[in-house]
Amino acid sequence: MSDRALSFLIHGASGAGKTTFSTTGPKPLLILDVEMASRFVKAEIKKIKWNPLTENPPVDDGTWDICVVNVNEWKKAEKAYEWLKSRKHPFRTVVVDSISELQAKAVEDIRGRQQLQTQDWGKLLSRMAFFCRDLRDLTGDEDNIIEAVVITAMSKQDGDVLKPYLQGQISAQIPYWLDITAYLYVTQETDTTTGEIVDTRNLLVGRHPNFEAKSRVPGLPNVIQQPNIAVMLDNIFGPA
Repeated sequence: MSDRALSFLIHGASGAGKTTFSTTGPKPLLILDVEMASRFVKAEIKKIKWNPLTENPPVDDGTWDICVVNVNEWKKAEKAYEWLKSRKHPFRTVVVDSISELQAKAVEDIRGRQQLQTQDWGKLLSRMAFFCRDLRDLTGDEDNIIEAVVITAMSKQDGDVLKPYLQGQISAQIPYWLDITAYLYVTQETDTTTGEIVDTRNLLVGRHPNFEAKSRVPGLPNVIQQPNIAVMLDNIFGPA
């Protein structure tokens, strides 16, 4: 069994680059695309679509880098996980984009578009908890090939702290399940040569009084500039 694997919970404002960051994981890469954001991934990255309800996972034949599942209903996410657990797939990175929107699909599956009743909240918590933990556990499966599980989330203000946006008790629990919980943000600097404004992505992984962030990985800096998942794996575990 290889220890070369990481699980991430990444939150941040809209436009911070959560989807772009998630696609830096080792390829082939699977995106469970709940926000329909994968269509904005760089054009040079070759994509293919997959419906896990009706099709087997695609074969890694060199013609694609990213496989997209458009998750317009909860059962697609569940079925995709079943394929992942079966080990009959080529994926090295799995992305949920985003867990905030996926929770809304779970709510709709439980209660339709009506408001959740008191008895429904326990069902929702169990469903989301099992799903997130099951994905995380893929990184520890000695017969699986998954090196990175990346779960993105919107951010919400909770008192003085920005946290991943989820409803109910899972909001407080999910950061403890994954290796790295990080806040992704963008800073702008002026290029001294061209005078142009340049965006720099920053991944806050160290603890901060105003942002939910933590890491159980030793040796990481508090802030990683222009973060890249494949590079992080190499830096932490050595080249594949």
